[in-house]
Amino acid sequence: MSTTRHSRRASGPRAALQRGVAAIEFALVFSILFCAIYGIATFGAVLYIQQVVSRAAEDGARAIAYSFASSKFQDADRAQIKATVVSSLSSALIVPNSEIDPRQWVTDHVDIDPRVVEAGLEKTGVVTVVYRYSENRLLPSIPFFDISLWMPDKLTGQATVAL
Repeated sequence: MSTTRHSRRASGPRAALQRGVAAIEFALVFSILFCAIYGIATFGAVLYIQQVVSRAAEDGARAIAYSFASSKFQDADRAQIKATVVSSLSSALIVPNSEIDPRQWVTDHVDIDPRVVEAGLEKTGVVTVVYRYSENRLLPSIPFFDISLWMPDKLTGQATVAL
């Protein structure tokens, strides 16, 4: 009586045709998952920057209230408020390189506008911070998956304080 062993591997012409299918399936699934994860990371980065910009505007509004309580709003106060906003932004993770001075980078790439608006007897302090996102992305763009079409060009934070 003879016993034959069968290998678990399929053999024949059909097995030869299916040998590379797993690699192709992996490539397709990986590219879709990578694009999904990249999209989530990019949207997360935009939300993070928006939160940082809003917080910096709020810090500037508090500085307006403090400086206005001690004196009238002047150019020296405006410079101090801008310095407060720059300090808030430079402590966040939006500065791209550790070799660059964070305060100088923020000054060059972020627009800060503190002002006092008078309407009758009421005075209101307004701080507007504009981060040019299209010029300063946290994550690089991928050539075949351009998500920048879905992202805003500028992220704006504005805070108001009654004086």
